[in-house]
Amino acid sequence: MISGVVDDGVVAGARLTDLVSLGVLASSVPRDVVDEVIVAAGRQAKRSDGKLPPHVMVYFVMAMALFATEDY
Repeated sequence: MISGVVDDGVVAGARLTDLVSLGVLASSVPRDVVDEVIVAAGRQAKRSDGKLPPHVMVYFVMAMALFATEDY
């Protein structure tokens, strides 16, 4: 679907999901806010066994909700 770059650096014909990353969510919803919500829900990380930490999963779920109608 990507067809070329226009003058301002934006890729012409690109889908929104091609241009947005989890970094945008992280800059919009601060990590300390996410951590407070995780603690309030009682879902802090209990151990380090290779699983993704709770804050990463929160950002992942927010991204899934934002792009629920997009193909993956």
